[in-house]
Amino acid sequence: MMTKIREILQLILAFLLVALIFQLVFLSVNVKGKSMEPTYIEGERSIMVRKSKINKVDRYNVVVIKREIKETNTSRIVKRVFGMPNETIEIKDKKIYINGKEIEDKVDTSNIKIDDMAPLLLGDDEYFVLGDNRENSSDSRDPRIGVIKDREIEAVHGFIYWPINKVGTMK
Repeated sequence: MMTKIREILQLILAFLLVALIFQLVFLSVNVKGKSMEPTYIEGERSIMVRKSKINKVDRYNVVVIKREIKETNTSRIVKRVFGMPNETIEIKDKKIYINGKEIEDKVDTSNIKIDDMAPLLLGDDEYFVLGDNRENSSDSRDPRIGVIKDREIEAVHGFIYWPINKVGTMK
């Protein structure tokens, strides 16, 4: 009888340990809104890896940002990184420039309206993020959001698990 109780307690402890590790390493994300369409659609669910010294932020990464936005009653937003610390970013003629050089934009902007943006120098711990749906995104261009501090980025790199037909890594 004591052996069975001990086994049950060990199983419960193992489960709690796995749950704790999962919470420390991963973040469950439910996409809300249209700002990342067509890449990510509202209702998609993913698991993202929390940012760490091993899991760093790179250009074009999709990240989860912890930021209270009262107007939208949101505490987390999902965006794509374009500007990295100590870079100058500019938007001119629907193109994104980093330190004066045009960079690749994975979103076809030929038929959408994107306002020009004067050069902006990012600080040591600042990132510039955009939603993939450039016309319908509150991102670093929006004064309510602005540049993102490194400490505000919670997670980077992810795996979509719902809906089933979109299972795979986040790109």
